[in-house]
Amino acid sequence: MDFQHRSWSRAGAALALFVFASSAAAAAEPQRRPVPLREALQLAAKQGPDVAAARAQAAITRVGVERAYTAWKPDIAATGTFDHTSAPQRFDLAPFVRLVGAAYPSLNGQMPNLSIVPPPIDIVSTNSRYGTLQLSQPLLTPQGLFLPGIASSFAEAADRGADEAREQVLLNVARTYLSLQGVDGLLAAARDAEKVAVRREEDAKAQISAGTAVEISLLRAQSDTAAARAQIANLTGQRESLLPLLEALVGDPVAPLPAGQGGDAGLGQPADEGTQPWERTFTVRSAIAQAAGADKSVDYDSFLWLPTVAGVAKGNYNSNSGFAGTNTSYDLIVNVSVPLYDRGVRYAQKHEDQARLQQAMANLASTRARAKAGWQGARANLVASQAVLEQAEAQSRVAKRAQEQVDVSARAGVATSLDLQVADQTLFQAKSAAAQARANVDIRRAEVAAAEGRLYSDTAK
Repeated sequence: MDFQHRSWSRAGAALALFVFASSAAAAAEPQRRPVPLREALQLAAKQGPDVAAARAQAAITRVGVERAYTAWKPDIAATGTFDHTSAPQRFDLAPFVRLVGAAYPSLNGQMPNLSIVPPPIDIVSTNSRYGTLQLSQPLLTPQGLFLPGIASSFAEAADRGADEAREQVLLNVARTYLSLQGVDGLLAAARDAEKVAVRREEDAKAQISAGTAVEISLLRAQSDTAAARAQIANLTGQRESLLPLLEALVGDPVAPLPAGQGGDAGLGQPADEGTQPWERTFTVRSAIAQAAGADKSVDYDSFLWLPTVAGVAKGNYNSNSGFAGTNTSYDLIVNVSVPLYDRGVRYAQKHEDQARLQQAMANLASTRARAKAGWQGARANLVASQAVLEQAEAQSRVAKRAQEQVDVSARAGVATSLDLQVADQTLFQAKSAAAQARANVDIRRAEVAAAEGRLYSDTAK
C-alpha cells in the first residue's frame, strides 16, 4: 500500500510539474489579446495572410479586363534613323544640258544657258536623317467588341473564387476559435474534478487518521486526482497548439474569450430550403460566371469574320527634300482587313470553346449539387448538435444533483468511497460532454452560414 501511495504521489507530482512547465512556457510567449468571435473573423477578413493571397490572385485575373479594352486604344509610335552611305544619290540636270549643248553646237549658234537649269537635288545624301510619328486608331474590331465582356465574366469568377477562399478562412477561424472555447470548457471541468479529488484525498486522510476508513479510499482519491491532472495536461497541450493556428489565420496574436462569451457572432438561423440558399454561395456564383465567360467566348468565335478597320495618321521627316521640295509630310490612311480564310484556325478555336462551354455547364451543375448537399448536411448537423446539447446539459444537471446527494450520503456514512468516485467521474464526463456539445453547436452554426455564403456578410454587420 505504501508503495502504491508513493507511486501515485510521484505521478501526481510529475503531472503537476508538466502543467507548471506548460504554464511557464505560455507565460513566456507574447501576450495574446482576448477578442470576441466577431472581431476575430473581421480581423481575418481584413488582414489574414490567406485572404490577402486570394485577393492578389483575383487581382491578377482582373487585369485581363484592362488588357481587353486595349483593343480600342490607339497605337502611337515614333521612329528615328540616321543613315551614312558611301553611295549618295543626287539628281543634277547641268551635266545633261552640257552634253546636249556639245552634241548640237549649231543650236542658235550658242551654248545652252545653264543659269536656268534647276540646282541639284539630293535624293540620298551621304548623311541622311529620317523620322516617323504614326498614330493608329482602331475603328472596328471584333476583339474590342467581345473580349471585354469575356474578360469581365472571368474576372467575376476569380473575384467570387477569392470570396469563397475568404469564407473558408473565416470558417477555419470560427472552428479554431470555438474549439479553443470548447477546450476551455473541458479544462474547467477537469479543474473542478481535480479540486473534488483533492478534497476527497484530504477527507480520506482524515478518516484514516480517525480509524473510520481504510487506505483504499485514499488510493481511489489519488487515482482520480492523477487522472484529472493528466486530463488537464492533455487539454493544455491542445490549447497551446490551437492558439498559434488561430494567430496564423487571423494575422494577429489573439485568444478567445472565456467559454460562454464571444458567442456565435450573430450568425443567425438556417434559411428555408425553398429559397435555395446554396445558390448564394461563392462557389456557385463563380461557376455561373465561368459558364457565362465560356458562352461569350463561343459568341466571339462566331463573329470573327467581321472586318478590322483602323485609321492611321502618319507624319514623316526626311532630311533630303527630294522632288517634293519639303522635309516634312503626312499621310492619312484607312486600313480595312477582312479575314477570308486563316487555315481553319478560327473554326478550330470555336469548336474548342464549345467544348469548354459544355465543361463549364457540367461543372456548374456539379457545383450546385455539391453546394446543396453541403448545405443540407450542415443544417442536419446543426439540428443534431442542438439535440445533443440539450441532452448533455440535462445529463449534466442530473449528474450534479446525484454527485451532491452521494456526497451528503458519504458524509452521513451510508455511501462508500467507490460511490463517490463513480459520482465524481460521472459528473466530470457530463460536464465535459456539455462543454463539447456547446462548442459543436456554435461550430455547426458557422458551417451553415458558410454553406449559405453569408459568413462574411454576417460578420461585417
